[in-house]
Amino acid sequence: MDLKKRIIKNYVNFRGKSLYGRKIVLIESDDWGSIRMPSRAVYNKLVQSGLQIDNVYFDKYDSLESEDDLTELFDVLTSVKDSNGRNAIIAPYTLSANPNYEKIQEYNFEQYFYEPVIETYLRHPHTEHAFPIIKQGIKQGIWDPQFHGREHVNVRRWLKACQRNNTNTKIAFEEHAFVAMAFPQDLYCFPAFDYDDEKEFCEIKKIISEGIDLFKQLYNVSPISICPPCGMMNKNMFQIAVDKGIRLLSGQLFTHKRSGDYKKIDYFWGEKYGDKSIFYRRNCKFEPSNHLNPDPVNSCLEEIDLAFKWGKPAVIDSHRVNYIGRIFPENRERSLRLLKTLLVTIVKRWPDVEFMTCKEIYELYK
Repeated sequence: MDLKKRIIKNYVNFRGKSLYGRKIVLIESDDWGSIRMPSRAVYNKLVQSGLQIDNVYFDKYDSLESEDDLTELFDVLTSVKDSNGRNAIIAPYTLSANPNYEKIQEYNFEQYFYEPVIETYLRHPHTEHAFPIIKQGIKQGIWDPQFHGREHVNVRRWLKACQRNNTNTKIAFEEHAFVAMAFPQDLYCFPAFDYDDEKEFCEIKKIISEGIDLFKQLYNVSPISICPPCGMMNKNMFQIAVDKGIRLLSGQLFTHKRSGDYKKIDYFWGEKYGDKSIFYRRNCKFEPSNHLNPDPVNSCLEEIDLAFKWGKPAVIDSHRVNYIGRIFPENRERSLRLLKTLLVTIVKRWPDVEFMTCKEIYELYK
C-alpha cells in the first residue's frame, strides 16, 4: 500500500465510534439480480459490432448469477469458520427488478416498464433455479440480502439514450444487454438515483419506495441496509429509505449538486441519521476481476489490518462480477480461489475474528 492510500485508509478508519477488542468481518457485494451481459453469444456479437467492452471488466465478465455461480460461491463461504464456528457471510446488495425490454420497445421508448427480478431468473435456463439456491443460502446464514435499488438503471437517461437511435445503444438494447460502452458520453445510465430536476427527484423517491416494497415481497423481510448504485444518492432521499425500515446508510456518497457536478460526502462510523439510522463505511476492497490490482488478497489484508487497528469492522467491498462465470468461467474460478485464500488467511491471522451480518453490526453501533 503506497503512502497516499495508507493516509486515506487511516482517515477513513479513525473517525467515528470504534469497537476495540472486536475483530468483525463482513463482505458486501453489489449488483446481484441485474442482467448486465446475457450470454457469451451476446458478448461475441457486441464485440463484432465494434463495442469495446473488453475495456470495462464489468462489461466483459458480469452477468445474471447462475445456479453454478451461487453454488460454487456458497461452497467457499461454508469452507471457512470464525472463532464462533460460524461460516463466512456475504451481504449481496440486490436489485428488485430489471427492465422489461419488450414492453419498453412496444411503447417506442417513451415509457419505462420493469419486471420483478424473480421473473428475470425464470426467463433464462441457466438461472431458473437460482432463487431456491439463494433461499437456501439465507437459511444457512451465509447470504444476507440488502437493498441496492429497484434496478441498476437511471430510467430517464436510458430512455433518452434509446430515443436517440444511437447505434451502440440500439445494438445493446436489441440483445437485452446493459453495458457501459453502449451509452452516449453525456448519458451515463448506471447511477439509478441521480437526477437532473425536481420532477425526476420525485420520480426517484417513488422508485426507491417501490424497490424496497418489491424486496420485501421477494425475501419476506425488510432490508436493513442500503448502498445506492454507483454510490450516488442525494441526502434528501435518505428519509424515504429510513421510513421503509433502512437503518444502515453507506457512509461515502456522491450527492448531486444543482450546478451539475458532484460532491463527495464522508460520514463518520456510527454517525446518526435521525433517531434510528446510522452511517457506516466500506473500508476494504477485494476485486480480483479488476486486473489492475496484481495482488488483491494481500492488498485487502492490509486494509483489514488497518481497520482492526482503529477498532472498526472490516467491511469488504467485492462486486458480483468477481464471482460470475457465465461469460468466462475462468473469471469465477480465479476469484473463488483467491477468495478462499483470503478467508483462510483471515481466520489464521486473527483467530478471534467474527463474521457478522449487517443487522448485527447495526445492533453493535446502535
